[in-house]
Amino acid sequence: MSFKKSLFTLAFSFGFSHLIFGGLGCARSPEFKKDQDNYRDDSYYERGRNAVDKVESIGQPKKKVMVFAFWNDTPVKAPTLGAFAADELKRGLAVSQRLIVPRDLNTLLTTEDFVSGDKVKVAQLIREARRLGVAVAMIGRVTKILFRQRGDEIGIFRQKLSLAAVDVEVKVFDVSAGREVAALGRSGETSSNASVALEDENLESQEFRNEMAKLATRNAVSAMIPDLLRTVEKMVWQGKIAKIVGSKIYVNAGKSSGLVAGDILKVLTAGDDVYDPNSNAYLGRAPGQLKGTLEVIDFIGTDGTVAETHTGGNFQEGDVVQLY
Repeated sequence: MSFKKSLFTLAFSFGFSHLIFGGLGCARSPEFKKDQDNYRDDSYYERGRNAVDKVESIGQPKKKVMVFAFWNDTPVKAPTLGAFAADELKRGLAVSQRLIVPRDLNTLLTTEDFVSGDKVKVAQLIREARRLGVAVAMIGRVTKILFRQRGDEIGIFRQKLSLAAVDVEVKVFDVSAGREVAALGRSGETSSNASVALEDENLESQEFRNEMAKLATRNAVSAMIPDLLRTVEKMVWQGKIAKIVGSKIYVNAGKSSGLVAGDILKVLTAGDDVYDPNSNAYLGRAPGQLKGTLEVIDFIGTDGTVAETHTGGNFQEGDVVQLY
């Protein structure tokens, strides 16, 4: 089936989210502006907190995730598309309230910095993720952007149907294990109907195409969020001993992560990074040795735990903790 035919089949069989671009000589989308204003609203991340309270003590604690700006690996010029895609993924993960997506993490590195040819520079990615203190790292790539337009060829006022399709890939890395755990790909589409004057050229403008690409990217990213959540939740949660003062042991995860008073945490050594002796390629991190257990007795700050020794001993700052 041709690309043109498949797009129109999708548009009319399954229904694209038709965006009405009104006004002569104007191709700006009111829906796009509304979405962007909504995204910039800081309260977006605070919604749904009551739902989380109900399941605070169930299952694994929540993991901290870093999403690096996507790589626009296409010939289509869209300078802000990579950052936009990453922000959309962060927003979707945060709104789920099943993961922690810190908003104050800063890095100058993007997905493109971790890719060489068709390979990911895993060791470099894991080092940066550990520096940022997260359990999960996600990188993304926009692999294809396509535009099509159909409409009347005669008359002063012409009806135009514009279509955009985007392919997106995301890779997920377990920072503690130092390895890739999943690679997902999804496609997104969007469309726009507009009545334009004969001389109108805005539907061909770079700004219009960028907005169409962003809306299609949003749909692609949204479609993969359920699978990404399931992937991350299958990973083993872990934190670290941040400080030891007398009999008090402080852990870098607390109530916000989902720990509760009375939880028992096992303590392990950090483990060693393993490299291939022939190629020197990074293979991952070996599991640490069990040293004992801690019991959660209190919490500090926004996401810290106060614990005391339950069994074992000789604990040190930097030791790994996992839910027993």
